[in-house]
Amino acid sequence: MPRVTFLHPDGKSGEVPSDLSLLEAAEKLGFPLNHDCGGNASCTTCRVDVIAGAENLSDIDFDEQDLLDREALTEPYHRLGCQARVLGDVIVQVPEEKWGEPGVGKSGEMKISQK
Repeated sequence: MPRVTFLHPDGKSGEVPSDLSLLEAAEKLGFPLNHDCGGNASCTTCRVDVIAGAENLSDIDFDEQDLLDREALTEPYHRLGCQARVLGDVIVQVPEEKWGEPGVGKSGEMKISQK
């Protein structure tokens, strides 16, 4: 099973079944990845930045790319958690601003708890 790692001060890492979306993987691991639209690709609150393993995610489709383009998130490492499907090991960073506390903390370290 692929290992998915969410880099965030409250991050999680663990193995999940293949073909889950990153959002579904987050839910399975107990990580509260925001998703205001319910996972329907109509907002960008579940956006993540792919740090490693981009080749282990499903190809970006038209709806995902269109929404990212409209939000000026045009770098190839931006993905929507509700649309990107896990095919292999991947590490993603969750933007801090989504949790209301900017920054990573005084130590600058990201916590990852193992499941």
